[in-house]
Amino acid sequence: MEIFERIRYARDRALEREQTERQRLADADTPELQQAASVRLATRQSVREALDDILDESSEDQLDKGR
Repeated sequence: MEIFERIRYARDRALEREQTERQRLADADTPELQQAASVRLATRQSVREALDDILDESSEDQLDKGR
């Protein structure tokens, strides 16, 4: 069971980082910063979704609360 707790922790951290990237994207004032934040956001989303798949859970509810 510990492995799933670790995966869940990693997924939750990825979600936090995803929210940070969303804020960076909103705050970006140049196209280069927007592009960089967008790429990082897409990466974070992919990681979180992969971990959701492993856990057979959805973190979308938590994501909606953070917006």
